[in-house]
Amino acid sequence: MRKINLFSAAVLLALGASVASCSDESGLVDNSKVEVPELKGEQEVVLKVASAGDGLVSRAGRPLYSSEAAQKIDKVKIVIVKCAPDNPDPTYTVVASKLIEDWMNVSQDYATGGHGKQYTWRLGADEKLQYVEGSQDTYMVYAIGYTNAGLYKTALDDTFESLKKADAPGNTNFNWVTSALTADNLTALDLGEEVFAGSLENLEIDKDGSFSIKTGGENVLTLHRQVSGITGYFTNVPTFPAGSQDKVLNADSEKYKAYTKGLKLQLVSSNANDQIIFAGFNSSFQETGKDVKYIVNGSRSGEWDSNNGGLKTKFDVPNQSIDAYKIYEISLGSWFPQGDTSKDGYLGTLDAYDEQGNPNDNWVSPYGSGNTVDFQPGSVFAGKFVIPFTKVPNTKTLELQLVATTELPATASAGDATSLADSPIVAAGTIIKSWRINLSSTDEQLGTTAASNHVEVVQQNGIPAVLTGNDSEEKFGSYSIVRNHLYGVGVKSTDGYDPDKDKPEDLSKGQTLILKVNDNWELIHKMEIE
Repeated sequence: MRKINLFSAAVLLALGASVASCSDESGLVDNSKVEVPELKGEQEVVLKVASAGDGLVSRAGRPLYSSEAAQKIDKVKIVIVKCAPDNPDPTYTVVASKLIEDWMNVSQDYATGGHGKQYTWRLGADEKLQYVEGSQDTYMVYAIGYTNAGLYKTALDDTFESLKKADAPGNTNFNWVTSALTADNLTALDLGEEVFAGSLENLEIDKDGSFSIKTGGENVLTLHRQVSGITGYFTNVPTFPAGSQDKVLNADSEKYKAYTKGLKLQLVSSNANDQIIFAGFNSSFQETGKDVKYIVNGSRSGEWDSNNGGLKTKFDVPNQSIDAYKIYEISLGSWFPQGDTSKDGYLGTLDAYDEQGNPNDNWVSPYGSGNTVDFQPGSVFAGKFVIPFTKVPNTKTLELQLVATTELPATASAGDATSLADSPIVAAGTIIKSWRINLSSTDEQLGTTAASNHVEVVQQNGIPAVLTGNDSEEKFGSYSIVRNHLYGVGVKSTDGYDPDKDKPEDLSKGQTLILKVNDNWELIHKMEIE
C-alpha cells in the first residue's frame, strides 16, 4: 500500500498540458519534486494545471481553432467523498469541498518538475478527516475544471458547486455529475465545450492522519478532457455539381457571385448526444498512444427528441432516408466576400491573390487575423467540441457536404422571355457534392482484428461497459466519436498561420485527407475523405 502525505507528497490534479508535439509528455508532474513543507498528519491537496513542452497549456471554455492549447480556466471545484460499503447499496457522502474561483489569478506559477499553475488547499480543523479504527470506508477525490459562463453552467454552478459537507445545511449526497445541452445550444450548434474532470479513488486515512492509496499506484490525478474535438481545414472548394461546370460558370456573373457567396460546407454525423456524464475516467492516460481507451461518456437526455430540431438534416443520396445531425457549418461567403473572382469554379487560393500574386481583399478570415487566429489565404476552417457518441451500426459516421443556400438561375437564350425560375441550374438547398470521411484502415481505433469491439460507454453508475450488439465493432467508415480524441481533416497545429505546418485539404482533388492529433489527446488518428 503506497503511503501519501497529502501535504508532503501531494495529490496532483493536472489539467491538460501541452499539445505542441508528439514527443511531449502530457504534463504530469513528478511529485518527488514538489517543494512543500513536510508536515506529517496534515491533509492538503495541491492542484496543478500543468504546462509541458513549449510553454503551452490546455484551455477550457475556448473555441477550437486548432490543436494548439492555452490555459483559460475560471473555476476548479474539488470534493472529497466518503465511500461507505453498506450492503446492499454503498453510500457516497461529501465530507470536504473547495471551490477555487478566478483560477488564473489565485493560482501560482510553478517550475519544479514541470511548469504551469498550482493552488494548495489545506483542509482546516473543521474539515480534517479523522481516522476510525476498523473502518472499511474509503475516500475519493473528484474535481472538475471549467469556465464561468460555459455550456455546463447550470449543472456545474447549481448542482456540483452546491455540494457541501454532510453536516452542512442543504447538503446532497454525491452523484456523478451530468449536464445536458439546451434546445438553443443545439440550434446554434453549440455541441460541447472543453471541460476537464477526474477522480482519485481508494484513499484511506492512516492513524497519523495522512492518506494512503489502498490499491497502490501513483499519487497523481490528471483531469482529462471530457469531450471530443472535430475540425475541418479546406481550400479550393468546388462551386458546381458534377457534370454542370460549364453551365455554372456561364451563368449571369452577378447571379453566380450571389450563388457562390451563398455556398456552405457542413459536416453531418449519423449520431449525436446532448448529455454528458463526468465519470468513467481514464486516469492512467499520460502520454499520447499509451494507455489509450475508447470511451463514450455521452447520452441523450429526456428532452432530446423535442430539442434537436435545429440539428437534424439528411445525408446525401443514396442515404437520404437516414437521419443526420449537423456538427459544423462554414459559410463560404464569410471567407470569400466577392465569391469566385478567378471564375475557375473553385473558392480557394486563386481568389485570395491578385494577378501579381499579392493578397487581395476577396479572402478574409471571419475569426479575424494576426498573431492570435489566422489561416492560410484561400482556406476555410471550422472546429467544434462535441459530446462523444457511439456509432450507428452499418451506417457511415461523418459526411462533409457542399450545400447551395442561394439558387443559381438558368440563363435565358437570346430573345427568350420565358421565365426560367422553375428550372434553375442549381436549386437552393441542393447538396452539390459530398465526401465520406473515413478512419484510416490502419487507425488504432479499429483494433487489431476484423471484429474489434473495445469502445466503452459510461453508465449512470459511472462505470464504463463495453459496447455490445450486432455490428458494434469499429470500422473505417462506421466508428464512434470517443472522449479526448480529436478527429478532423486538414492539419492546423497552431491558432496562428504557420506556412510550414498548415496544410488545408484541397477539395478539388481526389486525394486522401489526413487527420492528425497533437500530444495531449489520447491518440493520433489518420482519417480519409472520399
